[in-house]
Amino acid sequence: MQRKPITPTTKGCSVPCFLHNFSVDGEYQEPACNARYRMKFYHVHLYPMLSSLFLYDRSCALFAPASSDSFQIISSLRYDPSIPRAIGERTAEPRLLATPYYLLPYHQDRLLNAAICFNWTKAIEFLRQDLGQFSQILDTFIPDKSESWRLRIVIDSSGACKVEANPTASMNPLNLLYPSQEMSQPDTWRVYVDSEPTTPSDFTMHKTTARGDYTAARHRSGILSPQEQAEVLVVNPKGEVMEGSITTPYFRRRRPSSEKDGASKDAGPEWVTPPLLSGGNAGTTRRYALTEGFCTEEVVTVADLVDGEECWLSNGVRGFIPGRIVLMDPKGSGRVPPPR
Repeated sequence: MQRKPITPTTKGCSVPCFLHNFSVDGEYQEPACNARYRMKFYHVHLYPMLSSLFLYDRSCALFAPASSDSFQIISSLRYDPSIPRAIGERTAEPRLLATPYYLLPYHQDRLLNAAICFNWTKAIEFLRQDLGQFSQILDTFIPDKSESWRLRIVIDSSGACKVEANPTASMNPLNLLYPSQEMSQPDTWRVYVDSEPTTPSDFTMHKTTARGDYTAARHRSGILSPQEQAEVLVVNPKGEVMEGSITTPYFRRRRPSSEKDGASKDAGPEWVTPPLLSGGNAGTTRRYALTEGFCTEEVVTVADLVDGEECWLSNGVRGFIPGRIVLMDPKGSGRVPPPR
C-alpha cells in the first residue's frame, strides 16, 4: 500500500469511514450490478498503533442494502451471574467484568461505532446513554437472573432495541479471562480456511444481521450447525485472514528480542491477531485481548498457516476457545485450496 503525505481532497461525495468515526471524500464508480457498487476513495487513516496520519488510495466493495430498514446492528454476549465474583478483579480494567454482562462497555462501544458508520442518528442517541442505564434496559430482557444466557442485542435505525435471550451451557468463568494452560480446557475446535475470498465492507467491519458472506463461508466448509465445534477463517482477496465467521482468531508466532548487550534470544511464543485493515470486525474479545496484552496485531496470510497448528478463538459468548488449523480436506481429497 503506497502512502502519501496528507493533502486536501475534493473528490465529490462524502462517505462514512468504516474504521473510524468521521467522513472522507469519495469518488463513486458506476455500479457493477444492482446489489453491489464499487467505491474508490481517499481515506485519512487515523489508527492508534500509528504515530502519524497518512493519506492513501484504497478500493473497497460495499453492499448496498435497499434501505437501512433491511438490516440491524447486533452484538452477542454472555450473561453470567458468576462473572463479577469469580473474575471481576482479575483484569486490568475491572469495570469490564463488574456486571454479569461479559465486557458490556465494549459491546456498547461496538454498537455505537456501527450506528455512527451507518449514520443512524436515533440509534446513536440511544447508544450514548450512561452504561448503567444501558445495563438496566438489558436487565428487563433476562428471564432468570440466576441462570446464564446467550444474549443478542439487536438495534435498528430508529434506535429501537430488542434483546434475544437463549439458554447457554454453564462454563468455568476463567475461560472468559484469557487463554492459559491452567484454565479449564474446553474441546478443541477444528478451524478451516474458506475456499472463496470475501471482500471487506461495512458489513464485515461491523456486526449486523446482513451475514450472508459468513453463512456462505460456513456452508462451504461443511459447518451446518451453530453447535458444531468448528470455525472457518474468512479471507480477503489479498489472501489475508480477516477473522473467523463467529470468532476472533489468534495465532502463535515467535520473534527474537534484543537484550541490552545486543545479544538476541528467542522471546518465546507470541500470539497475534489480524489487524482491522485486513477487513474483519472489531470484536469485543479482540479488543479485550489487545488491552490485556495477550496479543498484538499482525497480518496473517493463508500461506502463513500450517496444517495442524494450534490457535485460539474468542467471542463474547464463549470467551476463549482452543483451536487447531485444518488445511487438509476432511474427506481425504487433498489440501483445502486457498481463496481464488
